[in-house]
Amino acid sequence: MPPIAPRLHEPLRAALRGEASDWPGLTDAETHALIVHGVAPLVYATAQVPQLRTEAIRAAALEALRVDDVRTVLDALGNADIATLVLKGTALAYDLYASPELRPRGDTDLLIAARDLERARAVFTELGFEEQPLSGDEHGLRQTAFTRRGASGVVHMYDVHWAVANTPLFASVLDFDRMLARARALPRLGDHARGLDDVDALLLACIHRVAHHHDSDRVIWLADIALLRDRLARAEHERFWRAAADARIVGACVRSVELANDWMSRPDVNRADEWLSADELTRDEASQVFLDRDITQGGVLAANLRALPWRARIERMWQVAFPSPAFMRQSFGARSRIVLPWLYLVRGVRGLLRLFRRVGA
Repeated sequence: MPPIAPRLHEPLRAALRGEASDWPGLTDAETHALIVHGVAPLVYATAQVPQLRTEAIRAAALEALRVDDVRTVLDALGNADIATLVLKGTALAYDLYASPELRPRGDTDLLIAARDLERARAVFTELGFEEQPLSGDEHGLRQTAFTRRGASGVVHMYDVHWAVANTPLFASVLDFDRMLARARALPRLGDHARGLDDVDALLLACIHRVAHHHDSDRVIWLADIALLRDRLARAEHERFWRAAADARIVGACVRSVELANDWMSRPDVNRADEWLSADELTRDEASQVFLDRDITQGGVLAANLRALPWRARIERMWQVAFPSPAFMRQSFGARSRIVLPWLYLVRGVRGLLRLFRRVGA
């Protein structure tokens, strides 16, 4: 994430709270940072900063084109009796924010049961979507992507997950069937649209920024966390922290809540120490390795391997080293199978070098 200039911190905090504030003229770098952090439409809605007008209009126009596609997909999955949960940005846009265009996102995340994956593939194929080739890393990749170009020229992308995280340390924190039983309706997205209840959504928001983005300080993700916490009753806060302790992700959740409270200027209440024991607050948690912003790609791989049984570790190492031929050809833009041995060699060299690179580099 590009840093947000210190002089913008206070006006941005006010905008995130929905309060009007005076903004200075923005430099190109400052405008870019607010867009990348996903808060440009929110800021424009409260402060009408001229440099953000184009991005706010773009977000509103894109949302109008995207929502019809999302409704079509959800209806098709529902009519095929495939239980589907809408995750992350799209669910929050239509349930948490005053207007959906205030919550930018690049794709639509859906969660299904692993047992329904093949039937979901058939639905997306029938709708004219193309599936992106998978690498074959079944122990480190629990999602697949479908894309199609709409009549307006907009590319619609869906990430279809069968676990809440790719990372083995976090993948089983939330159970699909239990989340489905607690799911809440999202009527603005149609009759078949359901999202996570607030506690599950908060757990996922904390997991996502740590497991997939290594303690990222992207502000829109922190706003999600703060706004979800605002809606929780006290008993739900207790359930949240108890679930975090049971899954041994207290450190990740504490860090996420602290950052969210800071950016949104929220009071330091409903903290973990109000419900959890000293042992639960201080014990070692394997998941905390993902809070290390200096960790290398090799360190991430090692942490994920340690979360797997030995046979799965061997399988994953083989799958990482030798992805599917279709994935290799697409990754390198090659059509012929003849060059595959050389492509695997190049990938292997690149992979070895990448192991020493910091995840934030």
